[in-house]
Amino acid sequence: MQEQRILEIFQSYREVHQAFFQLMTKAASKHKLTALQLIVLRVLREHPEIRLSDLAEKVKLGNSTTSGIVDRMVKAGLVDRERTETDRRAMTLTLSEKGMALWRETEATRLHMMRSLLELPEEDQRELDRIQQKVLQLLRNYREEEA
Repeated sequence: MQEQRILEIFQSYREVHQAFFQLMTKAASKHKLTALQLIVLRVLREHPEIRLSDLAEKVKLGNSTTSGIVDRMVKAGLVDRERTETDRRAMTLTLSEKGMALWRETEATRLHMMRSLLELPEEDQRELDRIQQKVLQLLRNYREEEA
């Protein structure tokens, strides 16, 4: 019986994750981006002058996959690549002005699409957040124990 309950919880989280990803994909496509490019825009906005390896870690992709995404975004004028002052071999990535403007547009679209979440009563929103934080902590604790 416990195994069935675990599977039900997992399936519920999976369905929510898929629904969020579909919304993000739809928001991205309205601006001629992929969902992964939208994620890269967000990370670059939050972490200007980030190195490729750090970006790859934050978006949970390999360096070569991330490099390909970034290459296309550089060609589109959304991302700037610059050599660092301290290590001329190293490159940092930042959003260009065009990339920042596109980020603002896509963020507005995405938030508009998810506005229905506010239909949950405020108490339910807080309870949902509390439970999700607890689930995250339990999963992280297990992952650390297994490492």
